[in-house]
Amino acid sequence: MFVHQLISPDLPVLHLSDTGEDAMNLMQEWHVSHLPLTDADEYKALVGEEDLLNWDTPEQPLSKAGFLTFSPVVYADNHPYEAAKRAIQQKISVVPVIDENNKYLGALTRSDLLDFLCKETGIEQTGGIIALEVKMANYSLSEIARICENNDVIILNTQLRSVPDQDTMEVVLKTNTQEMQSLVASFERYEYVVKEVFGDLPAREAMLERYQLLMNYINM
Repeated sequence: MFVHQLISPDLPVLHLSDTGEDAMNLMQEWHVSHLPLTDADEYKALVGEEDLLNWDTPEQPLSKAGFLTFSPVVYADNHPYEAAKRAIQQKISVVPVIDENNKYLGALTRSDLLDFLCKETGIEQTGGIIALEVKMANYSLSEIARICENNDVIILNTQLRSVPDQDTMEVVLKTNTQEMQSLVASFERYEYVVKEVFGDLPAREAMLERYQLLMNYINM
């Protein structure tokens, strides 16, 4: 998957002849806080709503503006993850896309990127989520996958997150099933710390309750 495959075809661009007021109106219409500025198909800058609000003469054309210096981009052959990273790091609602000659090809909105990430990570698919706490030195994706496979569970997506100032990491698995109780039991049997489970929790709680009743009966 490449960035150019996610470009929003209808997102408008700004021109040097547009006024600050024109730019603000377009941003409000499209529910974004940034729009690309081009000149003869060449990408010039990314205009932000905050700059326009602070401009003393928004009735003037953008060619008169002194803030056209911010120009974040991604290239057409970049992976969409790069665009998502750029949007987050630079806090922009629109990510311009160019080719190697600085020709403007289009842009991706945060909504486009969110849709992509939802599909890429399997969030849209039915299933459960389990979060494990693992020591970095002991992390083995192959072992985690084997435990899931032994429970007839398919891993749709895996996310890793390091824990600051600790030697542990959080492993978040999106699975194809909401019946998580047997999988949780297997991970606990292998001494994994199960931090969170999102799935068929009531069933697991009912199983634990029945187990406790059985223990109480045995101890009578």
